[in-house]
Amino acid sequence: MSVFSRAGAPAPALNRRRFLALAGMAAATVPVLAACGSPSGASGGFSQPDVAPPAPFKGRTNVVVWSPWSGTNHEAFTGLVTRFNESQSDIYAEVQQFKGYDGVTEKLSAGLQARQIPEIAVFSDVSWNKFFLSSMIEPLDGYFTDGWNGETYHRRLFEEGVVRGASYWVPFGRSTPLFYYNKQIFADAGLPDRTPQTWDEFRDWGRKVTGRSYRGNKVVMRGYTGADDWYFQGLLWNYGGAMSNGLDVTLDAPAAIAAAEFDRAVINVDKTGYLAQDYVTDFTNGLVATMTNSTGVLTGLTKGADFEVGAGFLPTAKDTGVPTGGAGLSILKNADPERKAAAAKLIEFLAQDRQAGDWAVDTGYLPATPGATASAAVTKRIAENPSYGLAVEQLDIARQPDAVRRYVSSTIIEVRGAMQKLYTENADPATVLSAAAKVIRKDTEAIRAQYEDLVA
Repeated sequence: MSVFSRAGAPAPALNRRRFLALAGMAAATVPVLAACGSPSGASGGFSQPDVAPPAPFKGRTNVVVWSPWSGTNHEAFTGLVTRFNESQSDIYAEVQQFKGYDGVTEKLSAGLQARQIPEIAVFSDVSWNKFFLSSMIEPLDGYFTDGWNGETYHRRLFEEGVVRGASYWVPFGRSTPLFYYNKQIFADAGLPDRTPQTWDEFRDWGRKVTGRSYRGNKVVMRGYTGADDWYFQGLLWNYGGAMSNGLDVTLDAPAAIAAAEFDRAVINVDKTGYLAQDYVTDFTNGLVATMTNSTGVLTGLTKGADFEVGAGFLPTAKDTGVPTGGAGLSILKNADPERKAAAAKLIEFLAQDRQAGDWAVDTGYLPATPGATASAAVTKRIAENPSYGLAVEQLDIARQPDAVRRYVSSTIIEVRGAMQKLYTENADPATVLSAAAKVIRKDTEAIRAQYEDLVA
């Protein structure tokens, strides 16, 4: 059994100072590249990370992919890349693994300074934008073919990677958050076999669940993580709030404060939630009855839990609030032109129905293409476990995160810091959100002109 804590706050993946320093490294690279005088599309002195092709693949054009995935998802991704390598005789692609999205962006920021970059980076929905502002990623439209282009993908997901008509980031590993629950605990508490429809209902059910005995442990309704600003984005929308309207920060508006007060009260008044060291492990070990997490953990969660896992849409409050999330693929602008063209071939391969369908089935991520959604593998899996279809259904009420979360580097760190104070210090929501908003507003002005020139 893993070590867990119901009071200790997990350290964020990157502290504020280091996160901003790394983001600044990427931005600072722009004048360096301009000074090189490299023609458009040239590598400009950038080298490729070391690649070690197995003997059957030596002599090919090498492509490096920097990936955030581990566990089940890493195995599924490397399996698809191996399939690509074996499907043709010209290109060898190698997956190099890092610890989560932050690990990829940290390594890439350092790599840009060291002038050593991959051809493909797997970016999260809130990390590619910052590299776009720094002119580090390549428009993909020039690589599109009659059989692979914007029409290949689900329109809503594809458009999130488009800026002013050009595509910089195509969907792969996209997700929405789902509400997961332990069916046995709910049944023992006399609750319906479904997710709570509203956050008020969730709060009421939490009082019925918390304190019950399950496999020798006292159960708590929910484990929280202080790093899940993605969930918090949706909660703000639930209460009619937002992090921003465009680049105008609204994190400290009354509706946002009301959302933060809900979480504070669940943990510090009702005592039906706590900040866990590893909330997923606590869920699979039966210590908590519910959690919110990505559709992308569905397969691993089903394998890891020895009880029946239920899943459903997120609860609502005044409004629905479902942020899209997950990953997409980008090509680094300053990679070697020949290797960039080879990288595009890999991305095209991954968008084919078989690969896109197998990826969705093996992970739980959204099928990124209509063809994958209709594939035999996906329809069979949904028939076996309807939870795999929830993310596709939830797309109808989902939307991409607010602009400051996507473009302003300090937003995620400031919001996570505010969440942790709410959870562990029982802090006043208005106070912590006001402090976070002040920092974000200042940092917003540093990129506003660039944003309005390139995006707005």
